[in-house]
Amino acid sequence: MRLMIVKQSLVSFVGYRDPYPDNGEESEEPGPLLALLLSRAREGQPFEEAWLLCTGGAFVERARDLERELRDEDIPTRIVPVDFALHDVIDYSEIWSGLERVLPNLREQSGPATAWSFLLDSGTPQSKGCLLLAARSGLFPATLIQGIPARFAGGTYKAREIHLDSFPEISLARPARPLPAHPLQGSAVSMEAERAALRVARYNDPVLILGTTGTGKTRVARIIHDASPRKGGPFVELNCSAIPEALAESELFGHVRGAFTGADRARTGKFRAAQGGTLFLDEIGDLPLDIQAKFLKALDHGVVTPVGSDEEIGTDARIIAATNRDLEDLIAIGRFRRDLYERLKVMVIRLPTLAERAEDIRPLAAAFLEEWNTQYSEHRFLTEEALAAIEGYAWPGNVRELINSLRSAACTANGSAIGLEALPAEIRAVTQGTGARAVDCVDELPAIPRDGVNLRAKLLQVEWGFIQAALRKSDNNREAAAKLLGLTGHALRKALRERLAGFGEGEG
Repeated sequence: MRLMIVKQSLVSFVGYRDPYPDNGEESEEPGPLLALLLSRAREGQPFEEAWLLCTGGAFVERARDLERELRDEDIPTRIVPVDFALHDVIDYSEIWSGLERVLPNLREQSGPATAWSFLLDSGTPQSKGCLLLAARSGLFPATLIQGIPARFAGGTYKAREIHLDSFPEISLARPARPLPAHPLQGSAVSMEAERAALRVARYNDPVLILGTTGTGKTRVARIIHDASPRKGGPFVELNCSAIPEALAESELFGHVRGAFTGADRARTGKFRAAQGGTLFLDEIGDLPLDIQAKFLKALDHGVVTPVGSDEEIGTDARIIAATNRDLEDLIAIGRFRRDLYERLKVMVIRLPTLAERAEDIRPLAAAFLEEWNTQYSEHRFLTEEALAAIEGYAWPGNVRELINSLRSAACTANGSAIGLEALPAEIRAVTQGTGARAVDCVDELPAIPRDGVNLRAKLLQVEWGFIQAALRKSDNNREAAAKLLGLTGHALRKALRERLAGFGEGEG
């Protein structure tokens, strides 16, 4: 009889203690994942592969750091970062839905002759609990491992198996939960953005996504990644506006140990963490100028140099960049490199504001409330008065503001019906103001001259007046002026360049 070779495979979430804890006091003691993998290797029972569930780009980087630590110890365990993005890392329902989606894929990729183990030490308590439920329910039969840190086990890390025989059996029967509302679904203008995302997904060239805050830039980047040949690789996101300028180079390219004060251990960096996948740089306009040249080199030549090192390391990550700022304006004032801009805008996707796709407001609101009602077993709905109010509001925060406003209204409404009184004050104020002006205007209709009026010219004069006022208020900062007018910087520049080209001539 032919013996079947069993492959030992580990599944675990990645946590803030992997591969080493962040706090300096305990930094010499390995985190749970590294401790387990080192222990099993020294016992002559190494895991052949470790599938690491990463709930964000920071954890993908930690998985790569773990891979480097194992390589330095000559441990051959294959590390596979698994994209496991979550909106809320303590939401049991979301974590469970993710496991239902991901775990069968792991089984398919690894093959039938695999013995699986779950490590219950890394990640949030909710993620550990869901792994335990997955094993006990039969969704994914696996051995459960609980580690005991060395400081509590006589100086040596110990791992013990958790036996589930005494646990009650768990049924998987539950009502299906609808998917969250897609921020692009709906009108023709929004669907064109989605079609553009799907068209560019097959290529490896950079993509530049332009859109104001809340228009769904991250979701579009996700659509591109998930539809691309790189969908099996990691999706690593970095918000360039959220990183301190002094740490930007290390965040992107990593560093070697001792590169600067506090660099007690080497770091992979987001560029290498995204190896084989996609690196999404949000708010690229806020990337420090001195880093832009190094980023351009990495983009052009596929190599990065960690801080404190002279060694160039090859990379393979598809770049998607996004911004709500006008890069042309930043170039004009010397805050963004023209050559980097030209390199990034190989493929450009512009996302419409919610005001430009007002027909999407009702479907998006309905989809959100359906998800809310399913999650909380309620029956919330918007009254016609409330629906008219949200359709009349400008939504400067776009879909994100709409969803947050509906969430607030659903929480505060006295009954199932969400009326105007439950909506945020700024929406009620705009609606009430519009109603008052409509009444006042009945007695103040403009007089039409005997020879008629050039309505188009009059409207352009009104538009020019508002733009002048916004520019004065913002000290001629076009980006800020555009926000005051509820426009994108691109839309304002287009108006000045095309419709209003002659209005500013001859003015002092």
